[in-house]
Amino acid sequence: MGSIAIDDGGYPLVVVTFDGTVDDDAFDAYLTRMDGYAARRQRNAFVFDASTSGRTPATQRRKQAEWMKNNEATLRAFSAGSAFVITSPLVRGALTAILWLQSMPSAYTVVGTRSEAERWARAQLQAPAPKAA
Repeated sequence: MGSIAIDDGGYPLVVVTFDGTVDDDAFDAYLTRMDGYAARRQRNAFVFDASTSGRTPATQRRKQAEWMKNNEATLRAFSAGSAFVITSPLVRGALTAILWLQSMPSAYTVVGTRSEAERWARAQLQAPAPKAA
């Protein structure tokens, strides 16, 4: 069984590590934690490390998409960005293509290493927040 570990000890930088394939209860608990970060309404950045993740069932992909849609305005206002760690160049390219088609409401990058993702996320937090439209 897989797990989702959330390290917010460096908040506003939050690192979410997906390991293996998780059941729906674990995935729902992750989304509940994400609700908590959205409710803070504070600028933050996330690193989503999927370097050891397993297959994500369609039901969980739908829940994630729904969560993003429901929180789009909050993400647009408070997210400095999201960095996705994907070790496979093929999967990294596929995710990049998907994100071109279904844009995220804030800055993002898809990289091959966690250190690269964390560097990018810290730089995003240091950059001035965009002015509200």
